[in-house]
Amino acid sequence: MGYQLLICLAGLIAGILFSCGIPGEHLLKYLLPLITTVIVSLLWKSGRLKFDRLKIFTIFLGFSCFFIAGWISVAFNRYQPAPSQSGKAEITGRVVSYREVTEKMGQLVISVKMERNGFAWKKRTGKIVLLLKPDPSLKYRPGDLWRFGDLAISAVSDKPSKNGFIPSRYWLSRGVQYEARLVTRNSSLISSGRWPSVVSFFSDWQQTLCNRIDRIDLSVNSKALIKAMVLGDRSDVSAETMTDFSRAGIIHVISVSGLHVGIIYFIMTWLLKGIGFLGPRFRSIAALLVVWLYTGISGLSPSALRSAGMITLFEGSRMGRRGTPGLEVLAGTAVIHCLIDPYTIFSAGAQLSYLAVAGIFFWNPVFNPILTKMGRTARYFGSSIAISLAAQSLITPLLLFWFGWIPLYFLIGNLVLMPLLVLAFYIGLAITVLDFAGLAISLVNKVMDILISLSIAGAAWLGNLPGNLIKPENLVWTDLVLYYFLLFFFRYYLDKPLADSMKRMLAGTGLFILVRYSGLMFFR
Repeated sequence: MGYQLLICLAGLIAGILFSCGIPGEHLLKYLLPLITTVIVSLLWKSGRLKFDRLKIFTIFLGFSCFFIAGWISVAFNRYQPAPSQSGKAEITGRVVSYREVTEKMGQLVISVKMERNGFAWKKRTGKIVLLLKPDPSLKYRPGDLWRFGDLAISAVSDKPSKNGFIPSRYWLSRGVQYEARLVTRNSSLISSGRWPSVVSFFSDWQQTLCNRIDRIDLSVNSKALIKAMVLGDRSDVSAETMTDFSRAGIIHVISVSGLHVGIIYFIMTWLLKGIGFLGPRFRSIAALLVVWLYTGISGLSPSALRSAGMITLFEGSRMGRRGTPGLEVLAGTAVIHCLIDPYTIFSAGAQLSYLAVAGIFFWNPVFNPILTKMGRTARYFGSSIAISLAAQSLITPLLLFWFGWIPLYFLIGNLVLMPLLVLAFYIGLAITVLDFAGLAISLVNKVMDILISLSIAGAAWLGNLPGNLIKPENLVWTDLVLYYFLLFFFRYYLDKPLADSMKRMLAGTGLFILVRYSGLMFFR
């Protein structure tokens, strides 16, 4: 069942990419690695290959059906501006979100309903981001219907900023491909109406809890990191702290991710296990409800949704008394996630989360036999190192793509600083619950302040060590494909250390190197 899910996921992602116009005229760049791999498999002792027509037809059918599903999920919900002779347009749409980036810049995301380019109004779908100067007299509330005029609509800029931020990548992950500058005097409110949505319900609760944390007797840094780790609100975490934690390789700990959702699930199963009169099915359902409630309140981040989805599928298979491999659960969760929100595949958080977990499942059969032979203390450190290396093995190319660097000392961060922050998460969760109960324990608050101070100081020291950041230059797409090719072949060779496997790997590597240096200029 595993490869069928991967084929469906590949078809779904390919359909989404195609519908978004990616990779466009550079299609050969993405097909060439696949073609090269197929050539290696076919040409090396091809006489022994046997083709199963039914299997090939099944693969083709599954890929095609999910390709169409991916294409439809975007094509009917994507904003595409109509051509305009004047270069200006008017639109009406409902407010999705509004955020003030700076005192001079606001970002208003609109779900477009109608558009007029000098002619009659026409129906439109999809989202657009309007860039404007904040005006305190105007309140943009989600669900309000507005009319905006004199908009010069263009594709979102793909020019990187000074810190390497590329707007087009960020906005594409939110389903936005077009932007326009808005002069506030050319906007008018048509009707008010707050969306009675699940998202707004969770957002209100998140804000309520954040306000309660702000009133607790804690240091500024402790409040900011509790809100980030427990509630997913990183708005008060300083840019310097974010940079230091990124360079220390532990940025995932200070945002709600699979780790935090897993802890909530563990706590709930442990608490419910002590209630003897509850049946196992009821305990599982109750734990899942709490997990999804926490995922919603913490902001519905892609990594939290991935973790909640996997826990749900694991629990479902357990209640159905069916053992399901971890990679199959991960692939099934990814298929469901992409069907609900196709733009998830463009999110850096989703990509890093899914690949990190895939890396852990990928290397588990190699590391587990070694770890089981160790003592308790050695097994703790050994498992921490193994998990860090396994996750890092698959996300390294993505880190280079999104940030242009990878941290060298991430193992130290995961071994030393991550336990401190996990403990801080438990204490922060306890402080939040105690505050709801009307209790405040000053000793607990002081311990929290000490943990946060140590973590921030440690991340700053580790992140700024000489030689910490590896910044390879002149990387191209074939280098990343070659990396994955060698990694997967090496993993396959560990399972079947045959001379024939090594020959295939060397042949494939040679072809990739040939493409890298002989055909690169042609395909740019």
